[in-house]
Amino acid sequence: MSLIAEFTLNTPIGAEARTTVPSVDFKVEDEFISIEGTPILTAWAMGDESDLADFHEAIGSDPTVSTACLLANMEDRRLYRLELTPKGAAGMTYPEAVDQGLTFLEIVGSGESVRYRVRVPDRESLTAYRRLCADRDLEFRLLGLYQDESRSVEPAAVTDRQREVLRAAFEAGYFAVPRQTTLESLAANFDISEQALSAIIRRGESNLLAETVASDLSPIGAAEDA
Repeated sequence: MSLIAEFTLNTPIGAEARTTVPSVDFKVEDEFISIEGTPILTAWAMGDESDLADFHEAIGSDPTVSTACLLANMEDRRLYRLELTPKGAAGMTYPEAVDQGLTFLEIVGSGESVRYRVRVPDRESLTAYRRLCADRDLEFRLLGLYQDESRSVEPAAVTDRQREVLRAAFEAGYFAVPRQTTLESLAANFDISEQALSAIIRRGESNLLAETVASDLSPIGAAEDA
């Protein structure tokens, strides 16, 4: 059975904007590397109208953001597409997290604090992720680690992004024999690198297998201690 880890991380992404307007909640919806190699986030800023206006100014000048594109503007929230600078990219751990089998369930920050809720396949994977954070001088503080009981009520625990990619790959004939499309073509459709798309497909397949034909198995190499 997989685990749920809750922790804080002092990521630099949007830190200046978050601390300038600490009353705004910053919720990451998606993060990926574009086909050109640009790290990109889509994220909601949530708060009252005046605070959101202040945050809009702050995120546009944040040193971790090269381009801030407003995608949606509602009374109490705004959706942004953020292209990151090299300083911001140092705080993006998603590609490496996927390689370790982690699934980000929720990332919400306000002020200096950014809280993560993540599904991990085993303690060894979490330990490897903590080492990655330490190597990047990202302070990791574990708040809780517990068994994922949701699997009994969620027969297909894939993220929205994994579901979207798997459905597109299936429809395009990526899993057909012989294969009807290429990883390069699919990656171009999603505007991400082949490496990033391959990781999403592998993790989606792994999650589906863990929930179905392999639900009674544990991955080889699972460690007992975090």
